[in-house]
Amino acid sequence: MKEKLAKILRFIKQYLLPYIPAALIVGFVVWHLFVLKDNSYIDICENDAHIRALKEEIAREEALIEQLKEEIDNSESDVITIDRIAREKHGMQLPYEDVYIVVDAPDNTPSISHNN
Repeated sequence: MKEKLAKILRFIKQYLLPYIPAALIVGFVVWHLFVLKDNSYIDICENDAHIRALKEEIAREEALIEQLKEEIDNSESDVITIDRIAREKHGMQLPYEDVYIVVDAPDNTPSISHNN
């Protein structure tokens, strides 16, 4: 029994012991990359992708804001645009005009049929 144990210990010392530090380092790196909850490499990559997507959305929204600001600046000086907006959005009219507002009936309204 002691012989077998001695052979096993010699085998470990000769073949496995030199690789234990490397195995520990590899295990530590794998643990940090995949297992560690809040700071794993996978979570960091996912968060970076989410941040990039949000920055792109912010850039699109800022461009839209600039476009709307330009439209406001142009419409404040353009009488025709002001007149159109007043008529379309606020239902305003000139004294000699008649304005008709057409409202679509909902789909569930029963149709009227005339049978005489």
